[in-house]
Amino acid sequence: MEELDNDWRMQDVHFSGKDWTSPWTGQVVPKGSQITFRSITQLTKEKQLCIALPNATALCLSSSMRAWKEAQEIRKKANIDSSIKEQVTFNTTSESFDYIERVMESIVMAFTALEAFVNENIPDDYEYHIHRKSEIILEVMDKKAIERWLSLDEKLSVVLPEAISVDSPKGRAVGCGDERNRINRERCGSFLTTSYKAAIQGWLNTAVKGMHRPMAVLKVGF
Repeated sequence: MEELDNDWRMQDVHFSGKDWTSPWTGQVVPKGSQITFRSITQLTKEKQLCIALPNATALCLSSSMRAWKEAQEIRKKANIDSSIKEQVTFNTTSESFDYIERVMESIVMAFTALEAFVNENIPDDYEYHIHRKSEIILEVMDKKAIERWLSLDEKLSVVLPEAISVDSPKGRAVGCGDERNRINRERCGSFLTTSYKAAIQGWLNTAVKGMHRPMAVLKVGF
């Protein structure tokens, strides 16, 4: 892999602040050179795989975007939205299932991207104090416990903002300006108050809108 073979899904890219000589190879790294973290996996006794260290959030988001685009291509190919018929369907059963699979993949990976983003940005030494089972007993949770036991809603709306000292996004619209926030609050601010399962349920139903009536309501099981 060449030095400048960069990709937005890479974990981190840094640049050297001064000339540096490697104590292992004696190679001189000039100031301003790119420093890329790499992951090495032992494939066999004689072979190793070396790749740039990927960012989990970016990988999940990229996967979600790709699946969504593939779903829209399948839907467009079947003329689901362009047809003037009152009842439409895909060209084949296989195609309809492929579409639903891509939508499911996109939604699940989008949520996974959010989860990964929150988890990786909570400081390693952060502790979360909460009255969960009793108003008297104060529970203390370290990062591992937070990642494992708290919901995405709570981590995104309470834990992360507290950990990095920023305002909670809960109830806030995307954008800037009080007027824009007021107008968009109902559209954008409801995400954090909707459960993971309910959100997927609703979005899947929206995704298949226009298909035959027996599929108008989908039940998602986890």
